[in-house]
Amino acid sequence: MEKEIAKVTNSIKRQEAIEKELENSQATLEHIAEQIEAGTPIPDDSKFSGYDEWQTFLEKKIKSKNSSLETIDKQKSLLAAYEFYLKNNAE
Repeated sequence: MEKEIAKVTNSIKRQEAIEKELENSQATLEHIAEQIEAGTPIPDDSKFSGYDEWQTFLEKKIKSKNSSLETIDKQKSLLAAYEFYLKNNAE
């Protein structure tokens, strides 16, 4: 059980980094919308062929990060259950 607790704990530690990535992706998505509205062409050195492709990429990334945060919430509950079990079943 100790290995499982360590695994869950390490996963939970990633929450802050995931939240930061999510925040950055959302800000970039807003910036892209502003660029589209202003009629600004996509930079020549962009790895995307157009703003639509870039938006689609970011939307998928945001969905993935939200899913990761949901998983972390579940892992927090699992960790609490493990800790409760260990506390009440110490031998």
